[in-house]
Amino acid sequence: MRGYICLAALCGIWIWYWIFYFQYQYKDIISELRKNLKSANDQIISMQDEMEELTAENELFREKTTELLEKNDELSDVVAELWKYYVHMKKASEKTAELSKFLHDPDEEMWEKLGSLWDEKWSQKNAFF
Repeated sequence: MRGYICLAALCGIWIWYWIFYFQYQYKDIISELRKNLKSANDQIISMQDEMEELTAENELFREKTTELLEKNDELSDVVAELWKYYVHMKKASEKTAELSKFLHDPDEEMWEKLGSLWDEKWSQKNAFF
């Protein structure tokens, strides 16, 4: 019976040794994997924070882009109106240049008509007094 107890103790020690060996055989690999897991979790957290920040910036950019597009439409309308005024002013400038040309170059017929009217008016004034 003593032999059985010694044999059982030796088998227990042997089983305990193999359990210990298998449990701690890959402790360096497990430690490295735990470090990698912790590092990966930290990176995921930082990426999530960065993603939230970029999402907020993206939303702000979308709002500003929409606002600028609306302003661009308004400015396009203003530019169209200004172009109309420019065309009218250009036509008026051409007409003014034409009128200026007529005013600077005396027309003989006009002077004759004005002269006859002036003489008539002068004679009417003198006749009244």
